[in-house]
Amino acid sequence: MDKKNFEENNGDRSYPDFEQFPMLNDRNIEKFQSLTTEQPEILKEIMNSFIEESTVLMKDIEKAINESDHEKFQEYVHTLKGLFATIGASRLFEISKFIDDNNKKENFDVARKYFPELKKYFTELQRIIKEKFLQ
Repeated sequence: MDKKNFEENNGDRSYPDFEQFPMLNDRNIEKFQSLTTEQPEILKEIMNSFIEESTVLMKDIEKAINESDHEKFQEYVHTLKGLFATIGASRLFEISKFIDDNNKKENFDVARKYFPELKKYFTELQRIIKEKFLQ
């Protein structure tokens, strides 16, 4: 989808500014921390599990994009979007939601265009999680 079509489909707004969303939503993190106060190793397990599962899904999404497998892509990005929402990764949730919504409208080019951005922020999120929770 070219920029002109995107703008026509989205009013006067051009490409979304995903940087307005936090990498991690403090409320989600505070909730996880309050639930695991007496057993902090559980928070580490949650974060490790998130990184492991989302890393596999990112690889699966990239493969689906490269193979133009829209069905598998839809399944993987939907699952990943849910993981991002659960963990409170707001920026990644918004990007994956944008990609998912456009894929449902058969705008698969959006996935190709925005996957590198999703991948970049995912790498940043992994670094943040490792520094804050897995040291």
